[in-house]
Amino acid sequence: MDGNNDKIISNQLFSVLTTLIIGIGILSLPRNLADKAGADSLVVLIIGSLIFMLIANLIVALVLKFPHSTIIEIGNYLMGKFVGKILGIAYFIYIFMLAVIEVRAVGEICKSFLLLTTPIEIIILSFLLVSAYTVRSGMETIARMAVILLPPSIIPALLAMFIVLPDIDPTYFLPVLRTPPIDLLKSIPEVGFSFLGFEFILFIAFFVKDYKNIRKVSNISIITVSIIYFLTVFITIGRFGIEETRTLVWPVITLFKTINIPGTFLENIEVIIMTTWLFSIFMTFTISYYGAVFLLSRVIESKEHNYLAIPLLPLIYFCSLIPENVAQTYDLLGKYSYIGGTIFIVGIPILLLVMSIFKRKPKKEIKRNG
Repeated sequence: MDGNNDKIISNQLFSVLTTLIIGIGILSLPRNLADKAGADSLVVLIIGSLIFMLIANLIVALVLKFPHSTIIEIGNYLMGKFVGKILGIAYFIYIFMLAVIEVRAVGEICKSFLLLTTPIEIIILSFLLVSAYTVRSGMETIARMAVILLPPSIIPALLAMFIVLPDIDPTYFLPVLRTPPIDLLKSIPEVGFSFLGFEFILFIAFFVKDYKNIRKVSNISIITVSIIYFLTVFITIGRFGIEETRTLVWPVITLFKTINIPGTFLENIEVIIMTTWLFSIFMTFTISYYGAVFLLSRVIESKEHNYLAIPLLPLIYFCSLIPENVAQTYDLLGKYSYIGGTIFIVGIPILLLVMSIFKRKPKKEIKRNG
């Protein structure tokens, strides 16, 4: 399939962005906020979400200035073709490494809670093979899958969380604003990087048919994710408390393990929820995998991208096995999110937006092939 012929519409863009952002980070978000902000976790979450919405609108402003272009074409116009290609390579490496860390995290979660005796190598390889098939099918196929998989990946988890509402203790969030202002500011990036994945709009917008709706859809996606994050953090910390949440590797999964529904045949409800949650994690990895493949095809100026999916597969596989354990995997994900997120979500897009203000707008739309 020729990637240039792929078209996605507003509801598909919403599903892609929402599944992409939520991904794996939500599983440890309550622990990270409890550790950094304590009782002010919800305050930090709200402030951080508002700040990221501002950053997201700046990224969208850049995208709307250059309709149906990727970050590579934007860089070509604003900084010259050589620098634009370097920029494209940098984004390719960034997204490729995200895909590597994500598939390893998927493997660790599956092995810890679902497939206890299955070697992690088999789990990772299975994910890679299914994702490679999807990636070869193009962005439109991925977007259709996102529309189908978004509801079952989120609704069961939210319903399960509401079951434990009677056990919530709101006093864990009191008194408000007792965290020192400096510590409060330091904890805000924790929220911003939980929205990791939105920067993919810099190439996903290339496929959007109704371009004028990108800003509205992006804001709705961020609001939706923010609400899901708020409920998750409120219910998780409200159930376990600040100190206990700090000690849990995956507090959200632990929350599911404590749920008991009297009078039902479901004893291990966390298995069912984690199985459906894998839909979202699968889509997060698949879109990252596709982004690496697509950007590489733009860097080498190839009109086709599907043939690159298989050559990248063994590279992703072997790189994903480099971390020695789950602790090292999440430490790597955290550090990479901070460094990569600062550069590729905030730094480069805002720099390009500023440059676009001082450079005359092109008379003709940038060609889709660069």
